[in-house]
Amino acid sequence: MGKPKTPYQIIKKVFKQLHIDSVALNDISLNYIDKNKPVTRQTILKHLDIAVSDILIDSLSGQDPTRFYYTKDVNVTVHDYHIGTPDGLYNAALKKIFFSTAQRRIQLDNVSLSPRYNHEDFYKQNGAQGDIYNLKFKKIAIDDIDLQDFLRAQNLYAGVMNVKGADVQIYANNAYKGKKRSLIGKDPQQSLQKVSLDMWLKRINLQDARISYSETDAITKATGQILFTHTNAYFSNVTNDDDQKRRNPVMRANINTRFMDAAPFQVNFKFNLASTDGAFNYSGELGEFDGRILDKLVKPLAMVHVQSADIEKLDFNVNASNYNGKGALEFYYKNLNIQLLKKVDGIDELQKQGLLSTLANNLIIDKNNPDNKGNLRPGPIDLVREPDVSFFSFLYKALLDGLKPSVGYDKKTEGKVAKAIVKVSTTVAKVDTLMSRFNKFKEARKARREERKMKRQAKKDSLNKTSESKGN
Repeated sequence: MGKPKTPYQIIKKVFKQLHIDSVALNDISLNYIDKNKPVTRQTILKHLDIAVSDILIDSLSGQDPTRFYYTKDVNVTVHDYHIGTPDGLYNAALKKIFFSTAQRRIQLDNVSLSPRYNHEDFYKQNGAQGDIYNLKFKKIAIDDIDLQDFLRAQNLYAGVMNVKGADVQIYANNAYKGKKRSLIGKDPQQSLQKVSLDMWLKRINLQDARISYSETDAITKATGQILFTHTNAYFSNVTNDDDQKRRNPVMRANINTRFMDAAPFQVNFKFNLASTDGAFNYSGELGEFDGRILDKLVKPLAMVHVQSADIEKLDFNVNASNYNGKGALEFYYKNLNIQLLKKVDGIDELQKQGLLSTLANNLIIDKNNPDNKGNLRPGPIDLVREPDVSFFSFLYKALLDGLKPSVGYDKKTEGKVAKAIVKVSTTVAKVDTLMSRFNKFKEARKARREERKMKRQAKKDSLNKTSESKGN
């Protein structure tokens, strides 16, 4: 077989040129077969509208850089597109897909990725622990895209992607007893490298997003939540292209949001896309807020109730990977007072540990940082990452590792607390035993008193009856 003929070579014996003003096709179906890759791909699209303008076929139009396949513009609109993910766990849906060759733009409206099952059934189907995602986006627009390369070779090279109105919900259940799977190599930047579509986006802008991460604890069976509202961010050098990674292996993310919808929070990420162990860095600053809102997180996951805390600032910088996180944290606060809780079998609500809480507040936890002399207790972070811990769970657990020494609960103190708890528990047990014996003694003495009283009353009643009988 020779080289395929161009459209002009086909018509030139009959026409010098072919010019069509416009072609419109509405509500059609398209079967697109891509044989450019080793494995043939077939995509079937329904409910398409196609509008083609200014078609020109002549000796020069094939080399005209302003034309796309001999046209000035091709507009394609796909309505109500639905597809299931290959693993069968999610449904993806788009209200509308639109692209224009003249505008070099692809726009997606009302995009969603939702689990096909409720949380319990999802884990049964998946057979293992892991994060469950529920994603919604009002609009995703990709500008300055090379559509010819995208359609011919399915390579997505573009300038800017704008994402508006995102609602991202992530859920994990540590109480699920199914098989634990290793998540090594599955962090977001590593998953990007496994996408079959070659891509390089110079920048992604995220506007007014809401992001929540919820986790159910294995012990308390309660669910804690971290919430970020009014989130604006930009990501640069988002790519899995080998050539681009050689030129620049760092993907960055700069995020501004509101933590628990109560405090300003700014965090920056630097991902090393060439790293074999998923190396990344995250640093940031959390602003002033009322620490009692942390109850939504620490009460179900750490069995701690924050009775008071005036949070002034939190700074952190962590170098992390698939295997560990190391860094430093500075936590500025005043008036910290907590209540330790415990889980009691058969009772849904967590129960207070009054004596241990008093011990913690008076002897262990530092109420202020810096202290009254202006000394700031640092929060060193050195956390080994378990293979089954997800990316989002690891982020906050590493920060929690630095928060403990910041409030005076370092590893040395933790050992003392453990001994104190054993000692206090033993003392409480002894007191409980003595109180039980004393209560039993009191009950027995009361019973003897009642018995003597009843005997005296019986004797008195007998004497009265005798006296009455003699009087008659």
